[in-house]
Amino acid sequence: MENDSEDTRLGELLMQRATGALSAPEADALAQALAKLPPGELARWERAAAELAAAFAAADPAMREAMPDSLAARVISSGEAIVRSEPRVLPIAAPAAAALRSTALAWTGWFAAAAAVTLWLAVPRTNTPSDRVVVAPMASTPMQLRDSLLAADSATDRLAWTATKDSSARSASGDVVWSARAQRGVMHIVGLQANDRSRWQYQLWIFDKTRDEKYPVDGGVFDIPAGQTDVYVPIDARVPVGDAVMFAITVEPAGGVVVSTRERIALLATRKS
Repeated sequence: MENDSEDTRLGELLMQRATGALSAPEADALAQALAKLPPGELARWERAAAELAAAFAAADPAMREAMPDSLAARVISSGEAIVRSEPRVLPIAAPAAAALRSTALAWTGWFAAAAAVTLWLAVPRTNTPSDRVVVAPMASTPMQLRDSLLAADSATDRLAWTATKDSSARSASGDVVWSARAQRGVMHIVGLQANDRSRWQYQLWIFDKTRDEKYPVDGGVFDIPAGQTDVYVPIDARVPVGDAVMFAITVEPAGGVVVSTRERIALLATRKS
Protein backbone atom coordinates (compact mmCIF):
# COMPACT_ATOMS: atom_id res chain seq x y z
CA MET A 1 0.00 0.00 0.00
CA GLU A 2 2.92 2.34 0.75
CA ASN A 3 4.25 1.89 -2.79
CA ASP A 4 0.79 2.58 -4.22
CA SER A 5 0.63 5.84 -2.25
CA GLU A 6 4.10 6.89 -3.40
CA ASP A 7 3.28 6.11 -7.04
CA THR A 8 0.04 8.08 -6.84
CA ARG A 9 1.90 11.05 -5.36
CA LEU A 10 4.52 10.83 -8.11
CA GLY A 11 1.75 10.92 -10.71
CA GLU A 12 0.24 13.98 -9.06
CA LEU A 13 3.57 15.81 -9.04
CA LEU A 14 4.24 15.00 -12.69
CA MET A 15 0.78 16.27 -13.61
CA GLN A 16 1.42 19.50 -11.72
CA ARG A 17 4.75 19.96 -13.48
CA ALA A 18 3.15 19.41 -16.88
CA THR A 19 0.41 21.96 -16.16
CA GLY A 20 2.75 24.57 -14.67
CA ALA A 21 1.35 24.30 -11.14
CA LEU A 22 4.42 22.89 -9.42
CA SER A 23 5.75 24.88 -6.45
CA ALA A 24 9.44 24.98 -5.47
CA PRO A 25 9.01 22.51 -2.54
CA GLU A 26 7.01 20.19 -4.80
CA ALA A 27 9.75 20.41 -7.45
CA ASP A 28 12.27 19.27 -4.85
CA ALA A 29 9.96 16.43 -3.79
CA LEU A 30 9.56 15.38 -7.42
CA ALA A 31 13.32 15.37 -8.01
CA GLN A 32 13.83 13.18 -4.93
CA ALA A 33 11.08 10.77 -5.98
CA LEU A 34 12.44 10.43 -9.52
CA ALA A 35 15.96 9.84 -8.20
CA LYS A 36 14.74 6.75 -6.34
CA LEU A 37 13.34 5.07 -9.47
CA PRO A 38 15.21 2.38 -11.44
CA PRO A 39 16.29 3.62 -14.91
CA GLY A 40 13.57 1.69 -16.75
CA GLU A 41 10.78 2.94 -14.50
CA LEU A 42 12.11 6.50 -14.65
CA ALA A 43 12.00 6.45 -18.45
CA ARG A 44 8.37 5.27 -18.47
CA TRP A 45 7.20 7.85 -15.94
CA GLU A 46 9.04 10.62 -17.79
CA ARG A 47 7.57 9.53 -21.12
CA ALA A 48 4.05 9.71 -19.71
CA ALA A 49 4.77 13.15 -18.26
CA ALA A 50 6.23 14.33 -21.57
CA GLU A 51 3.12 13.23 -23.44
CA LEU A 52 0.88 15.09 -21.00
CA ALA A 53 3.07 18.19 -21.21
CA ALA A 54 2.95 18.17 -25.01
CA ALA A 55 -0.83 17.82 -24.96
CA PHE A 56 -1.17 20.61 -22.41
CA ALA A 57 1.14 22.88 -24.44
CA ALA A 58 -1.07 22.34 -27.49
CA ALA A 59 -4.16 23.71 -25.78
CA ASP A 60 -5.35 27.20 -26.64
CA PRO A 61 -4.24 29.55 -23.79
CA ALA A 62 -7.86 30.62 -23.28
CA MET A 63 -8.80 27.03 -22.51
CA ARG A 64 -5.76 26.11 -20.45
CA GLU A 65 -7.07 27.31 -17.09
CA ALA A 66 -6.00 25.34 -14.05
CA MET A 67 -7.64 21.97 -13.67
CA PRO A 68 -9.84 21.89 -10.55
CA ASP A 69 -8.25 19.92 -7.70
CA SER A 70 -11.32 17.73 -7.39
CA LEU A 71 -11.20 16.81 -11.07
CA ALA A 72 -7.46 16.12 -10.96
CA ALA A 73 -7.99 13.76 -8.02
CA ARG A 74 -10.80 11.94 -9.83
CA VAL A 75 -8.71 11.64 -12.99
CA ILE A 76 -5.85 9.99 -11.12
CA SER A 77 -8.02 7.66 -9.06
CA SER A 78 -10.18 6.73 -12.05
CA GLY A 79 -7.16 5.98 -14.21
CA GLU A 80 -5.69 3.65 -11.63
CA ALA A 81 -9.05 2.01 -10.92
CA ILE A 82 -9.54 1.24 -14.60
CA VAL A 83 -6.12 -0.36 -14.90
CA ARG A 84 -6.43 -2.33 -11.66
CA SER A 85 -9.68 -3.87 -12.90
CA GLU A 86 -7.89 -5.43 -15.87
CA PRO A 87 -5.74 -8.54 -15.34
CA ARG A 88 -2.21 -8.17 -16.65
CA VAL A 89 0.46 -10.74 -17.42
CA LEU A 90 4.03 -9.49 -17.21
CA PRO A 91 6.65 -11.48 -19.19
CA ILE A 92 9.05 -11.82 -16.25
CA ALA A 93 9.75 -14.35 -13.53
CA ALA A 94 7.11 -14.68 -10.80
CA PRO A 95 9.15 -13.24 -7.87
CA ALA A 96 10.17 -10.20 -9.90
CA ALA A 97 6.63 -9.80 -11.18
CA ALA A 98 5.29 -9.59 -7.65
CA ALA A 99 7.78 -6.86 -6.81
CA LEU A 100 7.15 -4.80 -9.94
CA ARG A 101 3.42 -5.32 -10.42
CA SER A 102 2.42 -2.40 -8.21
CA THR A 103 4.71 0.04 -10.01
CA ALA A 104 3.70 -1.20 -13.45
CA LEU A 105 0.01 -0.84 -12.66
CA ALA A 106 0.43 2.56 -11.09
CA TRP A 107 2.39 3.83 -14.09
CA THR A 108 -0.25 2.57 -16.49
CA GLY A 109 -2.91 4.18 -14.31
CA TRP A 110 -1.05 7.44 -14.52
CA PHE A 111 -0.84 7.05 -18.29
CA ALA A 112 -4.61 6.61 -18.37
CA ALA A 113 -4.94 9.71 -16.22
CA ALA A 114 -2.76 11.66 -18.65
CA ALA A 115 -5.02 10.59 -21.48
CA ALA A 116 -8.02 11.73 -19.47
CA VAL A 117 -6.43 15.14 -18.96
CA THR A 118 -5.81 15.38 -22.70
CA LEU A 119 -9.49 14.66 -23.25
CA TRP A 120 -10.39 17.31 -20.65
CA LEU A 121 -8.34 19.85 -22.61
CA ALA A 122 -10.10 18.92 -25.84
CA VAL A 123 -13.65 19.34 -24.56
CA PRO A 124 -15.05 22.89 -24.88
CA ARG A 125 -16.49 24.46 -21.72
CA THR A 126 -19.14 27.12 -21.40
CA ASN A 127 -16.73 29.89 -20.39
CA THR A 128 -14.36 29.32 -23.31
CA PRO A 129 -14.51 29.53 -27.11
CA SER A 130 -16.50 26.77 -28.77
CA ASP A 131 -13.70 25.69 -31.08
CA ARG A 132 -12.24 22.32 -30.15
CA VAL A 133 -8.63 22.36 -29.04
CA VAL A 134 -6.06 20.81 -31.36
CA VAL A 135 -4.18 18.38 -29.14
CA ALA A 136 -0.56 17.48 -29.88
CA PRO A 137 -0.02 13.85 -30.93
CA MET A 138 1.13 11.40 -28.27
CA ALA A 139 4.93 11.26 -28.32
CA SER A 140 6.53 7.86 -27.95
CA THR A 141 10.06 8.98 -28.84
CA PRO A 142 12.15 12.09 -28.10
CA MET A 143 12.03 12.99 -31.80
CA GLN A 144 8.23 12.90 -31.78
CA LEU A 145 8.11 14.94 -28.58
CA ARG A 146 10.37 17.52 -30.21
CA ASP A 147 8.13 17.74 -33.26
CA SER A 148 4.96 17.98 -31.18
CA LEU A 149 6.36 20.78 -29.01
CA LEU A 150 7.35 22.77 -32.10
CA ALA A 151 3.96 22.22 -33.71
CA ALA A 152 1.95 22.92 -30.57
CA ASP A 153 3.45 26.17 -29.36
CA SER A 154 4.79 28.98 -31.55
CA ALA A 155 6.67 30.36 -28.54
CA THR A 156 8.81 27.23 -28.27
CA ASP A 157 12.51 28.07 -28.56
CA ARG A 158 14.69 26.30 -31.12
CA LEU A 159 18.34 27.20 -30.65
CA ALA A 160 21.31 25.96 -32.66
CA TRP A 161 24.23 24.34 -30.88
CA THR A 162 27.66 25.96 -31.20
CA ALA A 163 30.60 23.59 -30.78
CA THR A 164 33.48 24.64 -28.55
CA LYS A 165 37.14 23.65 -28.88
CA ASP A 166 36.63 20.74 -26.48
CA SER A 167 37.86 17.45 -27.94
CA SER A 168 34.44 15.86 -27.46
CA ALA A 169 32.71 18.37 -29.72
CA ARG A 170 34.95 18.90 -32.75
CA SER A 171 32.40 19.43 -35.57
CA ALA A 172 29.31 18.65 -33.47
CA SER A 173 26.06 20.44 -34.28
CA GLY A 174 22.29 20.21 -33.87
CA ASP A 175 19.79 22.22 -31.85
CA VAL A 176 17.84 22.34 -28.62
CA VAL A 177 14.06 22.75 -28.46
CA TRP A 178 12.54 24.10 -25.24
CA SER A 179 8.93 24.95 -24.39
CA ALA A 180 8.70 27.22 -21.35
CA ARG A 181 4.96 26.65 -21.25
CA ALA A 182 5.25 22.85 -21.12
CA GLN A 183 8.56 22.88 -19.20
CA ARG A 184 9.79 20.20 -21.59
CA GLY A 185 12.39 20.06 -24.31
CA VAL A 186 14.58 17.86 -26.49
CA MET A 187 18.20 18.10 -27.56
CA HIS A 188 19.13 17.11 -31.12
CA ILE A 189 22.84 16.36 -31.17
CA VAL A 190 24.92 15.41 -34.21
CA GLY A 191 28.56 14.36 -34.14
CA LEU A 192 29.26 14.53 -30.41
CA GLN A 193 31.88 12.04 -29.22
CA ALA A 194 30.59 8.77 -27.76
CA ASN A 195 31.34 8.47 -24.05
CA ASP A 196 32.34 5.67 -21.70
CA ARG A 197 29.55 5.96 -19.13
CA SER A 198 31.62 4.15 -16.50
CA ARG A 199 34.12 7.02 -16.58
CA TRP A 200 32.36 10.15 -17.77
CA GLN A 201 29.02 11.46 -19.03
CA TYR A 202 27.49 14.55 -20.56
CA GLN A 203 25.32 16.88 -18.48
CA LEU A 204 22.96 19.64 -19.62
CA TRP A 205 22.71 22.97 -17.81
CA ILE A 206 19.93 25.50 -18.36
CA PHE A 207 20.75 29.11 -17.57
CA ASP A 208 17.61 30.76 -16.22
CA LYS A 209 17.43 34.56 -16.40
CA THR A 210 15.39 34.56 -13.19
CA ARG A 211 18.12 32.71 -11.26
CA ASP A 212 21.74 33.34 -10.29
CA GLU A 213 23.89 32.37 -13.30
CA LYS A 214 26.31 30.68 -10.90
CA TYR A 215 23.68 28.00 -10.35
CA PRO A 216 22.13 26.92 -13.67
CA VAL A 217 19.34 24.35 -13.63
CA ASP A 218 20.45 20.74 -14.00
CA GLY A 219 18.91 19.46 -17.23
CA GLY A 220 19.96 15.84 -16.80
CA VAL A 221 22.89 13.49 -17.38
CA PHE A 222 23.03 11.56 -20.65
CA ASP A 223 25.19 9.38 -22.89
CA ILE A 224 26.15 9.28 -26.54
CA PRO A 225 26.29 5.55 -27.41
CA ALA A 226 29.11 4.26 -29.57
CA GLY A 227 28.23 4.27 -33.24
CA GLN A 228 25.39 6.79 -32.88
CA THR A 229 26.22 10.14 -34.42
CA ASP A 230 22.69 11.57 -34.56
CA VAL A 231 20.71 11.42 -31.31
CA TYR A 232 17.66 13.00 -29.66
CA VAL A 233 17.79 13.41 -25.88
CA PRO A 234 14.82 14.56 -23.75
CA ILE A 235 15.57 17.35 -21.30
CA ASP A 236 14.99 16.54 -17.64
CA ALA A 237 14.94 19.89 -15.82
CA ARG A 238 15.14 19.22 -12.08
CA VAL A 239 13.27 22.39 -11.10
CA PRO A 240 10.95 24.80 -12.97
CA VAL A 241 12.73 27.09 -15.45
CA GLY A 242 11.49 30.67 -15.60
CA ASP A 243 13.30 32.15 -18.61
CA ALA A 244 15.85 29.92 -20.36
CA VAL A 245 18.45 32.08 -22.09
CA MET A 246 21.29 29.60 -22.59
CA PHE A 247 21.89 25.85 -22.66
CA ALA A 248 25.30 24.27 -22.07
CA ILE A 249 26.48 20.67 -22.31
CA THR A 250 29.45 19.86 -20.10
CA VAL A 251 31.65 16.81 -19.66
CA GLU A 252 31.38 15.48 -16.11
CA PRO A 253 32.36 12.42 -14.03
CA ALA A 254 30.02 9.42 -14.27
CA GLY A 255 26.73 10.19 -12.56
CA GLY A 256 26.99 13.93 -13.07
CA VAL A 257 27.56 16.69 -10.54
CA VAL A 258 25.47 19.09 -8.48
CA VAL A 259 27.57 22.12 -9.42
CA SER A 260 29.76 22.07 -12.53
CA THR A 261 33.25 23.56 -12.64
CA ARG A 262 32.57 24.18 -16.36
CA GLU A 263 36.13 23.18 -17.17
CA ARG A 264 34.91 21.22 -20.17
CA ILE A 265 32.02 22.70 -22.12
CA ALA A 266 31.19 20.80 -25.30
CA LEU A 267 28.19 22.63 -26.77
CA LEU A 268 26.43 25.95 -26.19
CA ALA A 269 23.08 27.27 -27.40
CA THR A 270 22.15 30.87 -26.66
CA ARG A 271 18.88 32.69 -27.18
CA LYS A 272 19.30 36.01 -28.94
CA SER A 273 17.70 38.87 -27.05
